[in-house]
Amino acid sequence: MENVCDHVARRISQVPAVHWLGFEVLEAQGGTARVRLPYQPHMCNSRGMVQGGVVSALADFAGAMALLTMLDEKDFTPTIEMSINFLGPGRSDLTAEAHVLRCGSRVGTAFVQIRDADGTLTAAALASYALPGR
Repeated sequence: MENVCDHVARRISQVPAVHWLGFEVLEAQGGTARVRLPYQPHMCNSRGMVQGGVVSALADFAGAMALLTMLDEKDFTPTIEMSINFLGPGRSDLTAEAHVLRCGSRVGTAFVQIRDADGTLTAAALASYALPGR
């Protein structure tokens, strides 16, 4: 994880869902994150598209990773709200790219775009995270 700041890399190793879902953190530093989800048929709906809940989990996780790059190691980021628009089917590996829009004293907000293996935009999300203890 060469392009992942140290405290975020440690946090990733502590999240069992990351491993279970197969998320691969490609980059997480400076308020941005890129997370890949390899295509897995058991995560698809009956039409072979990655199921919306799995896509939502990818967006949520990528947004949190981007925000964590701007926080201290002791901080955490529970999601308080997320809106996602599904723009097209995901029938291949998906990559989420998240950018922090704002990191306030109590709430952080990230914008996430999810693209398929061809680079086609398949979903866009806006997520807000509580910043307890700040």
